Amino acid sequence: MALGVGNCQVLVLILCIGELLTVGILLFSHGFLLTRQVVDKKSTCKDIEDLTLHLKNYTRLKNTNDCWTAPVFKKAVILLIDALRYDFASYNSSIKDPRPYQNKMDIFESTIKSHPMHARLYPFVADAPTTTLQRLKGLTTGSLPTFIDASQNFASEEINEDNIVDQLVGCGKKITMLGDDTWGGLFPGRFSRAFLYPSFNVMDLHTVDNGVISHLDEELARDDWDIIIAHFLGVDHCGHRYGPDHPEMELKLLQMNEMIQNVMKNIEDDTLLLVFGDHGMTRTGDHGGDSVDEITAALFAYSHSLNIPLPLQHQSVPFPVAQVDLIPTLALALGVPIPYSNLGRVIEDLLVTVNHTFEEAAHHQVFSLELNMHQVANYLEEYRKHGSEFPDDMWQRLEFLSEKISRDLHELPLDKQKQIFVEYLTLAKLMCEEVWAKFSMSGMTSGLLLMVVVIILAYLVLSSEVMADDEMCIVNRIFYITLFVNALFIFSFYISVVILGLVAFLVLAAFLYFHRSRFSNIFAKIDLLEIIPLFIALSVCLGTFSNSYVVVENYVAAFLLVSVVTVQVFSSFMKQQKKKSVYGLPSKLVKWASNYWGLMSISSLLVVLVCVRISSWFWKCREEQPWCIPGHVHTTLAGLPQVMRNWRYFTSVFSLILLTWLPRRWLMMCGNLNGSKLGVVLVRKVPVICSILVASHWALQAVPALQGSPLRMYVVLPPLLTYFFAVFLMALLFFVPLLIYEVPPRKDDIGPVTENPYNCIPQLYHSLKAKYSTDNPKRQSIPIVYGLATAVSAPLVGTLTVLLIVTVLLAGDGVSPGILLLVGTTVACLCAQAASTWMNADSLGDVMKPSWSSVCTWFMLSLHFFYSTGHHATFPSLHWLEGEDTRQGEFLFVEDRKIAASSLLFTSVLYIVLHAIKVFFSAASAFILRRHLMVWKIFAPHFIFDAVSFIVTSFFVPLGVLFTLRIIDVLDMFGVYLRHKYS
Repeated sequence: MALGVGNCQVLVLILCIGELLTVGILLFSHGFLLTRQVVDKKSTCKDIEDLTLHLKNYTRLKNTNDCWTAPVFKKAVILLIDALRYDFASYNSSIKDPRPYQNKMDIFESTIKSHPMHARLYPFVADAPTTTLQRLKGLTTGSLPTFIDASQNFASEEINEDNIVDQLVGCGKKITMLGDDTWGGLFPGRFSRAFLYPSFNVMDLHTVDNGVISHLDEELARDDWDIIIAHFLGVDHCGHRYGPDHPEMELKLLQMNEMIQNVMKNIEDDTLLLVFGDHGMTRTGDHGGDSVDEITAALFAYSHSLNIPLPLQHQSVPFPVAQVDLIPTLALALGVPIPYSNLGRVIEDLLVTVNHTFEEAAHHQVFSLELNMHQVANYLEEYRKHGSEFPDDMWQRLEFLSEKISRDLHELPLDKQKQIFVEYLTLAKLMCEEVWAKFSMSGMTSGLLLMVVVIILAYLVLSSEVMADDEMCIVNRIFYITLFVNALFIFSFYISVVILGLVAFLVLAAFLYFHRSRFSNIFAKIDLLEIIPLFIALSVCLGTFSNSYVVVENYVAAFLLVSVVTVQVFSSFMKQQKKKSVYGLPSKLVKWASNYWGLMSISSLLVVLVCVRISSWFWKCREEQPWCIPGHVHTTLAGLPQVMRNWRYFTSVFSLILLTWLPRRWLMMCGNLNGSKLGVVLVRKVPVICSILVASHWALQAVPALQGSPLRMYVVLPPLLTYFFAVFLMALLFFVPLLIYEVPPRKDDIGPVTENPYNCIPQLYHSLKAKYSTDNPKRQSIPIVYGLATAVSAPLVGTLTVLLIVTVLLAGDGVSPGILLLVGTTVACLCAQAASTWMNADSLGDVMKPSWSSVCTWFMLSLHFFYSTGHHATFPSLHWLEGEDTRQGEFLFVEDRKIAASSLLFTSVLYIVLHAIKVFFSAASAFILRRHLMVWKIFAPHFIFDAVSFIVTSFFVPLGVLFTLRIIDVLDMFGVYLRHKYS
């Protein structure tokens, strides 16, 4: 298990560079992706005493113990149907052949027709990001979510900011909670009773909903509650799994319709019923962005006590309301203070009951708006005290309106008063949306500086012989510097993170300065034809400053990938012509293409062209790409029309078979699947078993008879078994990596065992070569070892095979042909690189060390993989080139261990650095364009995806290097074993 000293040095350098760059990214993120400042204050009943209100027109508060205002309703039932899009709830009688999601919830339409004064259905507009956790925070605090909160969607944290739940509990209200267990994490200990269920198993459509329904009737029948909150997840999970246009969605909406109808029958006249969705969904069932389908949910309000004005005759759809408007409305309806940080505006129609006269209703609406306005004004004043600044023009307009309210309010008619309050609340929300996040310039600068100095350090490592014996101290010092930089942030509780980041930058800059003489060959000559692919790769990074480029990056990445491979093939030809006449190049190109290696290069380029072109079928469409027509590849098999399912299923299964059979066939041809050792048997069997399990999972998902059946839970069993077998095989190959089969020869003398184990393999190779010569009489006594020539690549291929199968499982059956095309693209690039190396290598080092253009090709491949799998990241892997002496095979990796270690270091560090440069330019573009109109829609998401991709890359590349070094070490030990056994 032990790795050699040189191997450890390689891993240390790769890990240190990746870790230091990650620190720089996190520092920049700390300054750029700030959450808004939370004001740690809560609204109280005493706040009403500090306000100068026109109470002479509203006397219901006098001689009462009510808080802020008298409650309009005694109780409330809140039914939150996750992902209830507005068109799911609306009814359109003109549709003759409704889709599965249309006209299924007729309870809303029928109630509005029969009780038009008591019910209303509104478009309920959410603020992006439309992830469930952020929507719950907005729906309970009345505040606007910031962009970075989206990263916390799977790590719920308790809400300490003032919110409607705490206000209700503080006023003695008893809350019963049913459904999504996210509420338990956000509000622990607040509920008098809670029946919570796990929320993120999107494969499960029924457990949560059925559990809520089973308790709902019982809870409604009790009299020891004031508010019931029921959060249903089935519609959202159905969208994620099947999409909205699926029969399963029809069944789920009908179930919700029946549930709502039953609740309406069991509530009292003084109870307010609110049914709404926290967000919508796209045509494919996804959410999280800000498209119309994602942000437009539905809100249905009903109570027999409500007295809602009838809509105008020409108004077919009610005016939309913002989701943050729900909180002040609910607070005043139940007679509790509006949460302190609320930015919503009360929905006046829902605060008027049949007990109000027309005059009382008008005064009550204006009074509620004034309460709302003063609450928002207090919050904005307190927010400014925390150092936040608002645009002068908008703030001056708010102050003008505030002064007008204080001076002239009672002289204005009610409609003018209402108009001023509405203008104030609308402007306040717009102002906060514009400047919600405060950038930390120093934090962003320290992160960028740290990334720059680490990238320079990585380039110096690439350009210098740091693996030489007299330079090993550099590696140790880089390791200690990395430890020191990480140790600095232990003091982040006492010292500003910005200062610590600047200290880290200065330490690394000083290290480079004092060791400048150690780094030689910094400006090592790079062939012009090698610079072109590097320039193409860097142009991808520079493109991040353009929002138009980011929108079409998938197209650009595909084009530049083909360009890099074309340059590599052409450069291989030009290098062959270096010492020859430049005249007659066309005829020379034809002659070059007719030989074996030239034909391989041209053929590989053609395969890349075809595969990249067809891979575009598997791209997802951005909202900003109106020309893009989304296909069905990202729709689950069960979500497709019946006529398309068989064709799609068998196409996907055929692609899966090829992904399993082609690597297996290659391993058989190389002799790596001979024998009955455990590793060999598992590499033969596990990929086949995993493929069968994946195909079975796809089939079970689409079986109509299992819809709603208890057997449905077993559909997840094949994926779990696939993950288990894949992990088991990879773990076994790490400990027993050699896939070889030894045929014992007649006992014969091979020679004495060398005292130096590091020279064992080269001596063994020369001894075997001599014995295999035709004039050697002892040739028959030589051991035969099947698969020895591919001893390094075979376990890598076995591991990548199961990883591909797992990737297909995660990406979905529709993407299976796309992943097959990506494998074809990868193999073609490998062949082009191998041909170029074979024709132009002058030494063993040239064979083992990939060129700059080769690594640039792999960098471009990683970008192409990202988009061609529908935004499912494909982890990169290291590549290997063909050997200089094919009879020697992959013994080259132990022929000279230092060259092998240096090659691994060069490939890994350059690959990581290219990704780091892309992250740096993404961060720089977000920094420079931080006030750009599209910063949160384009530049910030682009930076986040690049940063996450880099962190994933810097984690998996060292794992791949560790696995490769482990294989080489075991291969070395096998050579020692052979010499001992046959000497």
